[in-house]
Amino acid sequence: MTKKIGIATIVKVNNYGAELQAFATQRKLSLLGYDAELINYRYYKSWNFKDSKMSAPLIPMNFKGKIAYWFKYRLINTIVECVLPLLMTSVKNRMLRFELFHKKNLKFSRLYASMNDLYQNPPLYDVYMTGSDQVWNPAASSSIEPYFLTFVPADKKKISYASSFGVSSVDERIKKKMGEWLCKYTNIAVRENSGIGLVEELSGKVASWVIDPTLLLTKEEWLAVAVDYPHKPQRYVLIYDLAESIAIDKVALKIAKERNIPVCRICKRAYGMKKKTGIINILDAGPAEFLSLFVNAEYVVTNSFHGTAFSVNFRIPFFTVVSRKKKNNSRIESLLELVKLKNRIVFDNEIIESIDTTSPIDFEIVHDLLKIQRLESEFYLKNALC
Repeated sequence: MTKKIGIATIVKVNNYGAELQAFATQRKLSLLGYDAELINYRYYKSWNFKDSKMSAPLIPMNFKGKIAYWFKYRLINTIVECVLPLLMTSVKNRMLRFELFHKKNLKFSRLYASMNDLYQNPPLYDVYMTGSDQVWNPAASSSIEPYFLTFVPADKKKISYASSFGVSSVDERIKKKMGEWLCKYTNIAVRENSGIGLVEELSGKVASWVIDPTLLLTKEEWLAVAVDYPHKPQRYVLIYDLAESIAIDKVALKIAKERNIPVCRICKRAYGMKKKTGIINILDAGPAEFLSLFVNAEYVVTNSFHGTAFSVNFRIPFFTVVSRKKKNNSRIESLLELVKLKNRIVFDNEIIESIDTTSPIDFEIVHDLLKIQRLESEFYLKNALC
C-alpha cells in the first residue's frame, strides 16, 4: 500500500516562492512513489485565518504590535483579497492564476482555518512532514507550533525537509519549548547550514542539510507545469526583486541596452508598484506563468533566493544583487558557493558600469554539482520515509 504523506508548510499566501516550493515538495514525493498531500492550514497572514488564544505567538506582542498585526493582516489583507479584485483587473487576474495553479497542480487536505480546528480534527497520514520555508521562525506573529507537528498522533513518524528558522539565534524564553518539539522528530533536514547548529543547540539532535525543494525538480519537470505568459516580448531581460533596488534596475538596463532588448519585471504584488522608465511591470502572472517568464528570459537580475535558484536550474545567465548591509544573504551565498557561481553576486554599492555582463556561465559544471546535491537530498528523503 502506498504511504500517505502529509506536508505542513507555508502555502496559499500569494507568493511565488512559497507556492512553488510547496508544489515541488509534493511533486517530488509523488515522483518517488508516495501519496503526498499538503495540509491546508491557513497561514496567519491570510485574511481569513481565525485567530484564537491557542494561536498566540511564542513571543507575546505588546499592544502596539497587536494593533499593527490586526491592521496589516486582518484589515489590509481583507481589502486586498476581497475588494481590490473587484476594482483592479491585474489583482483579479493574478488571483485567478494562483487559484488555477492550485487546482491543477496541488493536492490539499480539507481546510483548517484555525489552529483550534487543526488540533481538534487533525488529518490522518502514515508520515507527517514539515516542509520548507521559514516555518520555524520564532518571530512569526502567530504560533508556529503546528509547523512542529505537535497535532500529530504520538505513534506517527514526523520528519522535516528543508525547514528554516529564518534566524541565527532563538530567544532564551522559548528555547526549551522548541527543543522539546524538535526531539519528537525521527529525521530533521534544514534549508540553511546555520539551521544545523540551531537544531543541535535546541535539541541535541543531528540535522541534515538539503537543497531547496525547487531544486529537486529538473528543468524538464518544471516545464510540464509552466504556462506561457501571453503579454511578454519575444526577447527580454527579467527582473525579479523582493525588495526595491536601484542597483538591480541599473544592472538590468545595462544588459538590455547592450542587447537591444526590453526589461520586464515580475512584481511581487498586483497593485501599488512603481512604474519605472524602460521597465515593463508584469503584475498578474501566476506561479505557472512565473516559470515561463524565467525559462524564456535572455538574462535574469534578481535579489531573490528563488529567482537565483530558478536561473541556475533553467540555465539562464543571471546576476544576483545583494546588499552588504543585510545579514540574510547566507541562503543565496550558500547556493552559489555550492555550484561555484559566487562571481554572479553583485553588491549594490559596486560601480555598475564596470560589471562584465558578457562573461559566460559553464552550466555543465554547475549542473553536475547540482545533480550531486539533488541525489543526496533524494537519498535523505527516501531514508527518512522508509
